[in-house]
Amino acid sequence: MLARRLTRIYDAHLACEGIKVTQYSLLVNISRGEKTLSELALAMDMERTTLTRNLEPLETQGWVKTRSGRDPRSRVVAITDSGRRKIETVLPLWRKAQREVAATLGESHLGALHQEVDRALDALPAETPQGTRT
Repeated sequence: MLARRLTRIYDAHLACEGIKVTQYSLLVNISRGEKTLSELALAMDMERTTLTRNLEPLETQGWVKTRSGRDPRSRVVAITDSGRRKIETVLPLWRKAQREVAATLGESHLGALHQEVDRALDALPAETPQGTRT
């Protein structure tokens, strides 16, 4: 429930730019350098099929592009100039959403929440016992 509530706040701030916070996060991660879909899925801790589905609207908007990798079976994703401009345009809105969350929760509570989330992520396995990603 917490994740959904936070997402709603960020999405409300970003809506005027036609992007959701999950898409923005994906764009920022892609902007850090070309990666194969498998590498990006691992970095974002998501299923490759979910990643592929989430990339479709970003490609449609022209913010990212995919191409064949060294191995023809692999796909590489990269940000476009349009995608970089979108990040620059959206960043102030994202920061405004962050300030709203901090003001609502209080700086000390927000810091404690970040620490608790980090602790939980360190403790929880990224993969299920069967070896599939969660």
